[in-house]
Amino acid sequence: MNLHRLHCFITVVEEGSITKAATALQMTQPPLSILIRKFEQELNVTLFNRLGRSLELTPSGVFLYEKGKELLDLSENTEKQLVEFHEGIRGTVKLGCTTSANLFILPNVLKKIQKETPNIVTHVREGNTSYILEELRSHKIDIGIVRTSVRAEDIHTSTLLTEPLLLALPPNHHLCEKDSIDIADLKNERFLLNTTSYGSGVADDVIEACQKSGFTPNVVYWGTETLPTLMMVMKGAGVCFVPSCFKLLNSPDLPVLRPLANPVLQTKLNIITLKDRYMTSISKRFLAITEEVAEKMTSIFND
Repeated sequence: MNLHRLHCFITVVEEGSITKAATALQMTQPPLSILIRKFEQELNVTLFNRLGRSLELTPSGVFLYEKGKELLDLSENTEKQLVEFHEGIRGTVKLGCTTSANLFILPNVLKKIQKETPNIVTHVREGNTSYILEELRSHKIDIGIVRTSVRAEDIHTSTLLTEPLLLALPPNHHLCEKDSIDIADLKNERFLLNTTSYGSGVADDVIEACQKSGFTPNVVYWGTETLPTLMMVMKGAGVCFVPSCFKLLNSPDLPVLRPLANPVLQTKLNIITLKDRYMTSISKRFLAITEEVAEKMTSIFND
């Protein structure tokens, strides 16, 4: 089977038309149409029902699409393993992560990589959990680091870091005088929370804790990024909750951060990977270093 033709066939299926697939493959439409017909002749099957300009997969086409993706993955992974066998640990690891992981974990990871394994290049895409899952499933990244818990049959999840949540208070707020805060103390406060793009996250835990304390929080703002929310706290817009790693910024331009005593709320950073995808030596080394860095950070938070 011609793997180039198989790749083109799969691209046509995923793009939904010859025209869009030709653009994605950086070729013109007529040669791609000819290539697909030759592929059908090679296999002696009809892969598409052609209804005017629209294409509809035949049962044989559906079968080939599903098995063909597995075959291309196997081919790609075999090539990677051969390169590793020949050249050793060198290459690029593609990572998708949250802002907090990019701010507080990756700098120390890169420092350690440059010292111990200088032939690894790190390519990072930052975004929320839904975006990172999409990138992982489309094989655009190798590893994801996300704040929310992910439960899916095709995803392997492991906890990288567990840290307490801290309360961010506006300057001169009366609660700044306290060393720790009870959720019940926040009954009359305005809450600034970040939305969760997938599964459950910090906001869900905060709202549940408030309700168990006998009140529903007055949420006046829903955002997506922590740093802009902290800036709003500095302007007196309300209070918000952040992972303990943000205290490492130690900036006078950020709000006062206080621990929560009742209840103590925690948040996790999780590593996600595809279950059935080959893990390269580069990715394994990157993960090992990342776990070492996270373990040291955990000890700091527990001091």
